[in-house]
Amino acid sequence: MGNNISDNFKQFTTATQDYIESSVSYHKLDLFKKVMKGVVFSSYKIILGFFSFLALLFLSLATAIYLGEFLESLALGYLIVGCFYIILVIILSFFLKKVLENALVKKASIQFFNDNK
Repeated sequence: MGNNISDNFKQFTTATQDYIESSVSYHKLDLFKKVMKGVVFSSYKIILGFFSFLALLFLSLATAIYLGEFLESLALGYLIVGCFYIILVIILSFFLKKVLENALVKKASIQFFNDNK
């Protein structure tokens, strides 16, 4: 009878260790999957942002040159475009933080907690 209890206890501890190791491995893989989804999503957004920035830069330069030629003062064209961006920054400084925070938290939580994909 002593062997039977001892054997059962060894089997129990072995099964428990196997379960813990399997559980740790599963959680490592799940965390890796979620982190990689975040890295891919962030990389995608950074690349899109970079090319959007380049497009905006060239469009701004073209607009400044066009306005400069229209007003017969290239400096005035650049000044108007620069003032437009300063006004835009002032407006965004009041409203952007809350909107951006809500959007990013919502998207990040969907990416991080969505296990259906």
